[in-house]
Amino acid sequence: MNKTKGCLIANFATVPFIGCQFYDRESQKGCNFSRAMLKDAIFKSCDLSMADFRNASALGIEISHCRAQGADFRGASFMNMITTRTWFCSAYITNTNLSYANFSKVVLEKCELWENRWMGAQVLGATFSGSDLSGGEFSTFDWRAANFTHCDLTNSELGDLDIRRVDLQGVKLDNYQASLLMERLGIAIIG
Repeated sequence: MNKTKGCLIANFATVPFIGCQFYDRESQKGCNFSRAMLKDAIFKSCDLSMADFRNASALGIEISHCRAQGADFRGASFMNMITTRTWFCSAYITNTNLSYANFSKVVLEKCELWENRWMGAQVLGATFSGSDLSGGEFSTFDWRAANFTHCDLTNSELGDLDIRRVDLQGVKLDNYQASLLMERLGIAIIG
């Protein structure tokens, strides 16, 4: 732990957590990773339900095959700032249940975010541009709340996505998804 201005900051950089239980069913509370250093940390097959990741430094984090329902990622940083105008993001959040998680105003550009369940996730002001969101489940999801340009959405269940109200520039869809979205507009695809 590092001490900064009277506060303890946990340093879990590069630490692997495999099969860990970070949710207390009795108190119904998740673990507090707020402001923690989680650079390149690995969470595999863990229960991260209701975990507090607010303002964590999470560049290169890997969360896979986990339960993270209701986890709060507001203010978490998945980016490496090179200059004020140049940065890159790195995160691998895959095969995870993110239902009702809060990603408001989070930047996850060009990240690996595939095969996740996003039911009811809060994404107001978030940026997912260029990320791989393929194979995801997006039921009860507000597509208008975030930036999904240039994302890979193939093989995803798109829920109530309305292509008239969401900027889908550069987005990848498969044939089935494209025909389903056209049908919602009253356009029949033949052939």
